[in-house]
Amino acid sequence: MGRYGKIELITEEEARQSPALLTAKMSWKGHLIVALFLLVWSVGFPAFLGANDLFSAGDSLFSMVFASFIWFFCSVTVLTCALVGLVFLSSALAAMKQSNWTLRAAPEGLYLKLRNYGDHRLSAADPIVAFIPKREIRSLKLVGQKTRMVTDADYPEDNHVHKEEWLEVALYGDDLALVEAALIKERSRKGPTWIKGVTANAKGSDIKLLNETSVIRIDWRTRKTRLTPSIREAETILNSLYQTETEEAAEEAPLLTLSKERQEDRLREMVRRGDAIGATALVREIHGLSLTEAHQYLKSL
Repeated sequence: MGRYGKIELITEEEARQSPALLTAKMSWKGHLIVALFLLVWSVGFPAFLGANDLFSAGDSLFSMVFASFIWFFCSVTVLTCALVGLVFLSSALAAMKQSNWTLRAAPEGLYLKLRNYGDHRLSAADPIVAFIPKREIRSLKLVGQKTRMVTDADYPEDNHVHKEEWLEVALYGDDLALVEAALIKERSRKGPTWIKGVTANAKGSDIKLLNETSVIRIDWRTRKTRLTPSIREAETILNSLYQTETEEAAEEAPLLTLSKERQEDRLREMVRRGDAIGATALVREIHGLSLTEAHQYLKSL
């Protein structure tokens, strides 16, 4: 599939066996704060109304109608807050689990999880992690966008700017069919819900595949996703871990598609620039030689 390395699908347990220098995961703090606020409100609101004696119905018709309205309004509010609070609490608890991660960066390459953190009840034996070898990574780029949300067209000063961020991983290979098929399969799986006997489709991770440019876009901070650490911290670690594409590397990318004579010309140019290590790695990649044999091959050019 890849030009420089083979992208593979592996299980989550296999991915964890390799120590990671960066693990990007969904933040649980925001969901927990919202959950606690709603659950406390579902208890505190009726307590406040009761303390002010608003549930008591008097002898007059108005008092009885008013008390009935208060009972109805309180019941709807408490039920809504409790249900939404439990949903956020469930999401926060799922995010606290060890299975909550989207991306792991190791010296040998990137491990990209295709399963949503909320679908932790699904089988752990499923091959849901795409391993991208280090040599297959062409570039890593931070993409940011500010979306202006207009609350009222007549009052533009009320506009709210929402910032979204993604991490784009560009690959040398030109076929993301393996990852795309695995992601579609993941999103078609059926997982259990709170209601016994009822299932729902798995969500899959928040990534987008740009097949025309061989780019995998990972949602980092959007309306639905907030990964930690921050994308700038992640970018610093990733750039120090992987030597991504420069202008010179871009010229070397299509080396495998060239004739033998042009390959040798390109390798000589790399050695002349002082990149003997890169030239040696490419020789080993192309011809499957040992390190000693690759050195000898370069000397013979």
